[in-house]
Amino acid sequence: MSLNSALNFFGYGQSGPGSTVPDNTPIVASVLVGFVGSLCCGGGLVFGAIGLGAAYGALGMARFIPEALATGAMVIALLNWLYYSQKAKVAQAANADCDCRSLHRTALWSAFAGLAMMAVSFVILEWLNHSVVRGGHSAHGSEFSGALIAGVPDVHLLYLAMTFLTLPILVMLPFPSPKKSGG
Repeated sequence: MSLNSALNFFGYGQSGPGSTVPDNTPIVASVLVGFVGSLCCGGGLVFGAIGLGAAYGALGMARFIPEALATGAMVIALLNWLYYSQKAKVAQAANADCDCRSLHRTALWSAFAGLAMMAVSFVILEWLNHSVVRGGHSAHGSEFSGALIAGVPDVHLLYLAMTFLTLPILVMLPFPSPKKSGG
């Protein structure tokens, strides 16, 4: 893959109404939402680093891991669907023969990038929180013993895997279809 095609893939190339190159806006927003969605458990580390760890701990956000991950996944899917379906409508208005299935695939890739960011940051923050910072406390806990990733309970990995079920939902959401020409 050349540098030019890599830059085009990540949204730094030419993009117009019907372009299939991912735009910066939904990718950056997906990645940011993915990171924020992963702060449910490891947020104490991030907020502790800026002096707000006690305030974050008082909120008890670690209790809401499934809800935070599901909300983050839904926001990522909805953001990409809204952005790219609107882009497809504009492309069809400019060109009636526009087949916008490629924009649908681009929305899926952009959503996948956000979900992957959420998964990676969640696992890293969870591992840092339970294995590095509190290594002695959680090393012998029942949910941590025999886990696939040290310090990350398997049930949390299951929650994380379930967030990727938003991709088939994104496929099923209505998207502008090519207009049939009467002839």
